Amino acid sequence: MKPFGDRRARVRYEVVGALFGVLELAEPAHVINISTTGALITSPQPVPVGSSQPVLFTVDGKQVPMSVTVRRVQRIEGGETPQFHVGVEFVSSPEPLIRSIGLDTERSGD
Repeated sequence: MKPFGDRRARVRYEVVGALFGVLELAEPAHVINISTTGALITSPQPVPVGSSQPVLFTVDGKQVPMSVTVRRVQRIEGGETPQFHVGVEFVSSPEPLIRSIGLDTERSGD
């Protein structure tokens, strides 16, 4: 018979040392403002500042994957559910995203 405090159905293994883990959340976010270097989005989840995040933008019905670095997070006050403004910097700007913004790579230096 198991002791009263131990009600696990399976054996628990002790882990010694640090383990690497990945947490993937697929949360929809809305783009407020976008440029060739970054974007401001509204998210239901706060994201750690300085973290690198994978993001999927939908451009002309196609998903464009890219990596971003989170530069700023600010809670939006006044809503029933928590919302956050998240400022991200693009690590690289894919061509489909640049075209959808209405800019081309030749003019982006102007």
